[in-house]
Amino acid sequence: MMGIKESGLQFVTDIENAVIASRADMMQGLEDVTHRINGVANNLKEFRAKVEAELAQVSTDVAEVGTGLADLKTSQTEFNTTAMEILIDLQRRIPA
Repeated sequence: MMGIKESGLQFVTDIENAVIASRADMMQGLEDVTHRINGVANNLKEFRAKVEAELAQVSTDVAEVGTGLADLKTSQTEFNTTAMEILIDLQRRIPA
């Protein structure tokens, strides 16, 4: 049987050990959270790079479509001019 002094010392030692264990668990938990945050940050950086690359590709595609549209308008104007010339020529050839 322990005396009151030994029991008190044991009680304080047990509390100290529990606090130390709790702090160690807390530090481990914080380290785990830090690793997760860093992992999320890295994933976000990769995702952002992919989105920026896709956006650049979309911008390139839009520019190409704009160029194609300009070419189409030019071709349409040329076609309209040629068609009008043919119609005028036909009209001149048809006797009145």
